[in-house]
Amino acid sequence: MSQPPLPPFLRTLSEHDPQFAETVANIRQQAVLTAGALDVKTKLLIAFALDAAHGIEDGARTLAQRARDNGATEAELLEVVRVLYSLGGMQNLSVAVRALNLSAHS
Repeated sequence: MSQPPLPPFLRTLSEHDPQFAETVANIRQQAVLTAGALDVKTKLLIAFALDAAHGIEDGARTLAQRARDNGATEAELLEVVRVLYSLGGMQNLSVAVRALNLSAHS
């Protein structure tokens, strides 16, 4: 699978510091987008949870879609939302639910 497009902040960084941006992109590829002890779907579910927990709705939305593209089901994504809520409360729940855009996947 080819590397997905860089997130906007990394594209901006690459315009100003291409060497560092490439280093970050390579780490991202290895850490999140390459299977290891965890499969890519699981890594993307974790990344979705982290972005949602930090209130990064656009990132959470993108990662949820990438998780779906790698085989995650709506049930798995919603279970991540339950974990988020149990550990982080209403703010995490609000971001995660909006990021999933559930009406588009019904």
